[in-house]
Amino acid sequence: MIKRHLFVIILLAYSSSLYSNYPWIQHKRTPWCQKSVGQKMVYYFGEIVVDAVRLNLNLFSVDSAKIITGFTPFFLSFRWIDERVQDRFYDPMCHKNINQFPEKCHQAAQHGIAVPMVGLSGLALYGWTEDLRQTGRMIAIGLPFVHSGKDVIKKLRIKCCLRPWHEDFSSEKRSSGGFPSGHMANVSYMTTLMWMRHGPKWGVPLSLFSSLVFADFLNCNRHYLSQLVAGVGLGVLFAFAANKVIERKLSERVSLCCGADAQGAPSIGMKCQF
Repeated sequence: MIKRHLFVIILLAYSSSLYSNYPWIQHKRTPWCQKSVGQKMVYYFGEIVVDAVRLNLNLFSVDSAKIITGFTPFFLSFRWIDERVQDRFYDPMCHKNINQFPEKCHQAAQHGIAVPMVGLSGLALYGWTEDLRQTGRMIAIGLPFVHSGKDVIKKLRIKCCLRPWHEDFSSEKRSSGGFPSGHMANVSYMTTLMWMRHGPKWGVPLSLFSSLVFADFLNCNRHYLSQLVAGVGLGVLFAFAANKVIERKLSERVSLCCGADAQGAPSIGMKCQF
C-alpha cells in the first residue's frame, strides 16, 4: 500500500514537470479559442496535477511543523485517559455499547459527511466568486490525499492504531485501523479550509457538524479520543497546505507590469486572467 501511494506521488510529480516544461501542453503558447478539445483537456488535467503536487509539497513546511508540535501534547495527554473515557460507553462484562446517542445521530455522523464533501467540491463549478471556486476545487483535489494519507498511517502496526472495544467487533481481540480518524480528518480539512478562506459564514455550520462527528464517534466506540484528535490534526495539516495553493492561484490571476508606452514614458499595467 505504501509503495503504491509513493508511486502515485512520483507519477504526479513527473506529470507536473512535463506540464511545466514542454511547449505543446502549455496553454499560454496558443490563444485559448484556437485550442482543440484535446488540448483543453490536457490543460485542465495538467493544472489539477500541478496543484496536487503543490499540495503535497506544502506539507513539508514550517506551518506543518507548528501544527504537529501543537497537536502532539493534546494527543499524548488524551492517550492517558482514553480507556477511562471509553469505559463510560462500553460494558466489558456484556460486550455491549452503553449510554449511546440515538441511532439517527450515528447515521448522520457516519453518512452525513457525504453532503459537505459533494456540496463544497461542487463550488468548483458553481461558486459565485473566484475564491469560492478555487476553494471548492482544492477541496475536491485534496480530499483523496487526506483519505490516502490516513490509510498509509493506519497500516502501521502500533498500539495507538487499535480501536476501542465495540459490541460489533471481537470480544477477544481489538480491531486495528483506528489511528487517525478518517472521518475527522476529512471533515476537519473542509472546515478549516472554509474558515480560513471564507470565515464564520461557512465555518460555523461546518464546525457544528464536525463537533457532531467527533462526539458521536467517541460515543459509539468507533475511535478513542486521542485518535479523533489525531484526525483533526491531519485535516488541519492538509488545510494549511491547500490554502497556500489557493493563495498562489489567486495571485497568479492578477499581475502588475511596468514598462514604457509608445512615446517612451513610463507606464504601469494590470493583467487579470478569467
